[in-house]
Amino acid sequence: MRRLVLRRNLSLRKPFLRSYLWTGRGECVAALPLTYMNRSGSVIPSLMRAARAEIGDLVVVCDNMDLPPGAVRLKRRGTSRSHNGLASVVDALGSGEFIRIYVGIGRPDDASRVVEHVLSIPPDSERPLYERAFEIAADAAGALLNHDVDTVMNMLSERQ
Repeated sequence: MRRLVLRRNLSLRKPFLRSYLWTGRGECVAALPLTYMNRSGSVIPSLMRAARAEIGDLVVVCDNMDLPPGAVRLKRRGTSRSHNGLASVVDALGSGEFIRIYVGIGRPDDASRVVEHVLSIPPDSERPLYERAFEIAADAAGALLNHDVDTVMNMLSERQ
């Protein structure tokens, strides 16, 4: 979400004794957990208190192996579906009633290479797909500030 932060001329900072970077200015509060991905939910409760946000205000951006590289999808709510980062967020909140923006990374051919696939740098041939996906994801997150989820879902489907 660095792209959204940069577009809005905001800067991320680290609050004292907190495990995240955030910008708490204006209508858009963006945060980047500094924890391991599978513990990223641990920062959510204090972040939401600081932002005075409700669970329905939360938008989580994450990868998704079930989508092809570079695809972007918006989902209103749901379960973690074996995504450890989302499982951590759901566990911390006690609910999956938050919006997710998924960026597809594809699934490796060899199931034993999932961790390597998720943590590796994408091949040069896929980089343009990811650059475009990051722009689309930032557009979607920004659009959610002014439009409802259904409208943004329709905007996304038109762009892909």
